[in-house]
Amino acid sequence: MGYANLSHLRDSCHKPFRCFFEFEGLGMLRFVVIGAGLLSLAGLTAASAADMSAPVYTKAPMAAPVAPYNWTGCYIGGHLGGAVSQDTTIGVSGIPVNFGSGGFVGGGQIGCDYQFSSGWVVGAEGRAAWTSLQNTHAGTIISFLTGARAPSQFTLRNDYLASATARLGHTFNDRWLLFVRGGAAWTDEKVDDAFINFVGVPSDPRGTLTRTGWTAGVGVEWMFASHWSASLEYNYYDFGNTAATLFDPATVTTVSIFNLKDKIHAATIGVNYHF
Repeated sequence: MGYANLSHLRDSCHKPFRCFFEFEGLGMLRFVVIGAGLLSLAGLTAASAADMSAPVYTKAPMAAPVAPYNWTGCYIGGHLGGAVSQDTTIGVSGIPVNFGSGGFVGGGQIGCDYQFSSGWVVGAEGRAAWTSLQNTHAGTIISFLTGARAPSQFTLRNDYLASATARLGHTFNDRWLLFVRGGAAWTDEKVDDAFINFVGVPSDPRGTLTRTGWTAGVGVEWMFASHWSASLEYNYYDFGNTAATLFDPATVTTVSIFNLKDKIHAATIGVNYHF
């Protein structure tokens, strides 16, 4: 196969595009291949330009709003802290003797709450705790018959504190609850008054008193996890006045206390599991 006559090519190319069809043999093949390559290169260039266009950004979906915590439900937990007692005794002499003690308090609680009216919470709670409150001080024994006096050692110990209370509170910052509480309270008192009696025999009249009174307090509770809360509170206990009779069966000795007052202040921290 040979090349086409060039003069014939020049004559043929006077008309537009006719020269593309006048090639013969290898010359025409080369022309077509070159043209196809140019067209492919142009296509790649256009595709690359399209790929280099500005990226398209889409707006991230908005996170679902977090529902406010609802305090409705029941819980169980424990607490510990410190307590201080204020006590007064009045005996035969009629002179009040004031004393007090400080110690540890720790126990458990169980209760239920109901949230209503956009943030208000009402509930009930029962708690019981052991205490180390104890006071020992010098006293005086006076005989009813002769009026004779003898020195004694008086001891008062509170073994436990218990209460059943209602509480009312209001939430703030979603997971915080500020509350007040009030209700009935109980304590167990161990009392003894040891002395050497008037015939020189040691005697230790004693007794156990279960006291009923009232309590009131204030506190704050923080829901720090989905089922867990921590609390800080102060509670005041008042067990009023009572008379007490102490007895020693070994010496058949009786000691009478005309008036025994008992008040307790307790500050505790606690943790509750809500279910």
